[in-house]
Amino acid sequence: MVKRFIHKFIAVLILLSGTGCSIHTEIDSAEIMYFILIDRFVDGDPTNNMGYTPDSYLLYDGKNPQALKHYQGGDLAGITQSLDSIKALGFTMIWISPFLDNSNTDYVGWWPYHGYHPIDFYKVDEHYGSLEDLKLLVRTAHEKDLKIIFDMPFNQTAADHPWVEEEAKQKWFHYDPNRQPYEISNWFDQVQIERGELHGLPDLAQENPQVSDYLYDVSKYWIEETGCDGFRLDAVKHIPMDFWRDYNAKIKALAGPDFLLLGEVFWGEAERIGPYVELGFDLLFDIPGYYTIRNTFNKGGSIKDLSEFYQATEQVLGSTALATLIDNHDVPRFNVGLDKTSWQKQLLALGWLMTSPGLPVIYYGTEFGMQGYPTSDAHGEPQDYLNRKSYPLNPDVEQEYRRSQFTELTKLRHRYTAFSSGMFREIYKDWSVYAYLRFLPQERHLVVLNNAATEECLSIPIPEGVQINKVERIYGKAALRLEEAELRLHLPPNSLSVWQFNGLVDSSISTRVDFSDRLSEDYKKIRLFFLDPESAVTQLQVAGDFNNWTPQEYRGFRIGDTLIVEVPLKPGIYNYKFVLNGSTWLADPNAVEFSIDPYGGQNSVLRITAD
Repeated sequence: MVKRFIHKFIAVLILLSGTGCSIHTEIDSAEIMYFILIDRFVDGDPTNNMGYTPDSYLLYDGKNPQALKHYQGGDLAGITQSLDSIKALGFTMIWISPFLDNSNTDYVGWWPYHGYHPIDFYKVDEHYGSLEDLKLLVRTAHEKDLKIIFDMPFNQTAADHPWVEEEAKQKWFHYDPNRQPYEISNWFDQVQIERGELHGLPDLAQENPQVSDYLYDVSKYWIEETGCDGFRLDAVKHIPMDFWRDYNAKIKALAGPDFLLLGEVFWGEAERIGPYVELGFDLLFDIPGYYTIRNTFNKGGSIKDLSEFYQATEQVLGSTALATLIDNHDVPRFNVGLDKTSWQKQLLALGWLMTSPGLPVIYYGTEFGMQGYPTSDAHGEPQDYLNRKSYPLNPDVEQEYRRSQFTELTKLRHRYTAFSSGMFREIYKDWSVYAYLRFLPQERHLVVLNNAATEECLSIPIPEGVQINKVERIYGKAALRLEEAELRLHLPPNSLSVWQFNGLVDSSISTRVDFSDRLSEDYKKIRLFFLDPESAVTQLQVAGDFNNWTPQEYRGFRIGDTLIVEVPLKPGIYNYKFVLNGSTWLADPNAVEFSIDPYGGQNSVLRITAD
């Protein structure tokens, strides 16, 4: 039987509709998930570092980045030894990367330290430990009231899996009529992404009943053998939807309604995640939200774009419960591209995660701003491994201080139920300042974040339907004074502050408020020029990583044959394109710097300095 905790798994959701109607699931408590890449966490048993292949292990010493393509020694024992410190940070669930036995060969120069090249679905990889180590991890976690979520890679096998050469298993993989693997040439073609090979690995044919039955039996084995609490399911969009509908139903029937099924549908657009909503997952990763959070808090995008993104997403995904994040092992760490204020901005992004709807998922090291790097070099060569360095054995004084700051946020979320299950209402937004309410019938909170690098002083009118009195600050350093029907605020740069208050909030008030066109002190108005001698352009829009790549019109005018637009931007490095007449996307011909876009074209690059 699967072991269970007294409290139920919480799937947190607030549906924030444009009509002001809010729906939320009932919960018992808040959950916060920690994601650990096993090999890059703590080395609890050095005897297993080399596994069966000494060449697989090469310790990174800070000067040999290629070593990060090898195993670094992290294992299941290291996680078990760290459970107390993980719990002290405020986490209630731990998602561990795949522990299944991986190939014993390197693949195009990379050893499968990440765990996504399975060669035996019924064994624990020798680099991570043994079955007994895995069972001890789950058992010890349960004793500490922590949940363990397994990562299950069901899309592919290792390149040298014996099935590939086994005649009886040829229909277990996808091949074209010439018995060659499918290639993905169009990443928006559903058939291609479900049948094509991901990173050149043999692609399993889950529509084959033998394959689907095998994957279910594997899942049943690990549930019954270990008593784990859920699965994070990898590469969901690369596997047929019919498989997921049947698989999720079977797992729930086997393990019970509290067994967590978390699906990774790696699309940046809510519309593409929509078809997976009704397939039986408890949670889907909010990948579109990840990009928006990064564009807002790292890239300096506006609060207007953040708010409009969530409003549009709610219209598409409805009541879907989402797992929220600011980074993970597949993308750059949050701080990539940031200056000396990187931690302040990262703490602000984490504050948004802890005070907004969803189940926060934190990548190991993100709790103290572990340094990251671009995921590809100037030539487009992958260097994801640079965002997967080992967790420090002895965190320094600064890292410990940052951990304490992070823990303040998790304590805030745990102490006040409204942050995980309350209603959400905006009361003010401009280019940099966002004020919103999180509330339940007996609990009311005001949250104000300042995404500017400058101190901001402003007055916010208290909306009709809201009464605020006896305000007490419970987090942050902002100053607030009540004056008649206004909130007078003094906000530190890159900060989030929270108050609890007595009073009333009419839940029927609108979820969204009008945008206030107020620029913070750190904005500059940047003029972009487009030559249009034929007067063929009737609409000139700009899309970039500062506005979620959503074409927008900015204040503009024409002088002779030149169109000019003024785009408010903060100091930073931005990628952008012009959008002509609503349909033609092209790089700015006047740009002095360009970058490669994901589709083989070019983006224009704009660098704005603080002086």
